Amino acid sequence: MSVPVHSLGLSQIIGYGLLFYSFAALKSHISVYSGISESAVLLILSAILIFQSFMMPLVGALADRKGALWVMRNGFFLGGVGFSCLSFLSIGHDLNVLWMAGSFILIGVGTAMCTYEMAFCAAVQLNEKKSRQNISYITFYGAIASSLTWLLIYPILDRFGYSITCIFCAGLLFACAILINIQKNRFRISATGNSEGDVKKFLWNKINPLQKRALLVLAISGSMEYFLFSATTLLWIAWFTSKFNDAGVGIWLASIYGPFQLVGRVIEMRFGHHIDARITGLMAAALVPISIILAQNNSLSMAALAMALFGVGHGILTVSFGFITNLYFKAEIYGRAKGLIAAPRAFCSAIGPGIGGVLFAMSESIFMGAMFAVALVGLIVFSSLLFIKPTNVIHLGD
Repeated sequence: MSVPVHSLGLSQIIGYGLLFYSFAALKSHISVYSGISESAVLLILSAILIFQSFMMPLVGALADRKGALWVMRNGFFLGGVGFSCLSFLSIGHDLNVLWMAGSFILIGVGTAMCTYEMAFCAAVQLNEKKSRQNISYITFYGAIASSLTWLLIYPILDRFGYSITCIFCAGLLFACAILINIQKNRFRISATGNSEGDVKKFLWNKINPLQKRALLVLAISGSMEYFLFSATTLLWIAWFTSKFNDAGVGIWLASIYGPFQLVGRVIEMRFGHHIDARITGLMAAALVPISIILAQNNSLSMAALAMALFGVGHGILTVSFGFITNLYFKAEIYGRAKGLIAAPRAFCSAIGPGIGGVLFAMSESIFMGAMFAVALVGLIVFSSLLFIKPTNVIHLGD
């Protein structure tokens, strides 16, 4: 069965772009209208991200029961409602903070339901045999979400103001819900063809011991990777600015990793499918601690190389974590397995910026040492996948 990879890819640009990256532009306006500081706005957003992490097992179960496209459609709809509500902050009333928090909850729930985890699940459910290739295509689109969002949102915000920008974002999210609904009706499946009352059981004490080990390894290594990525992303500028005593250089160096995530995904799409995904994932994971070592070098060229390797590594790992889950869990239970794996990862991603900021304030060397240790632990844990035989017969011949 064909997979609507372009629709799913476009959905990730809109999903990640509006439900996550847009707040870099909107947070100052939200702060003014809600009457609280920007740091408080970000704190509330972090709390919502933590709440979102606890939702992931439920979202995964819904994907197995109703189908990932059903989940995504409703996620985009909730995100659109959340942005519609945010647009009313500019009116001004005594309950603005509560109104903002309620809007954020809708957006957080929507994010959990319509971003990478569910897009990957849809790719697996629609064509399990070619899931690796299709996941690569989807992440290729997602890699440009931040750049496109900021290029779009900032001019609209400057010209039309906060409320119109929120309404515009809501409109795009509703349009994406319609797009996903069209694809859902086109394929008309519930998960992998199961009726809603005939969903395969997924109980910890019933699954294969190899699957248990794989689930734990993917959850732990994924948590390490996303904690490190979220902790360092907001602090690379500060690190390089301090190191080279030049804010312009700091911004330039920190901006390198984004495009190289795209390079990593192109490499995976072009060459990776010929190699065991666990090996390509391990090679990518090894690039992360190497990049952290190089980032501490006083050479500008070494710092640039560090950011390039950091981007390539994370770009490939995004595909690896999406597909390797399918090596051990068939489409019928992929959603629930992915939900369990994603829950601790989303939690670590939410707390990463806060812990990273505390460590950086204590000492830059402590921060970099801690990040290297996290990367090394993640690499070692991930490497144990090589000793866990894949259990999904569909991919055993790949």
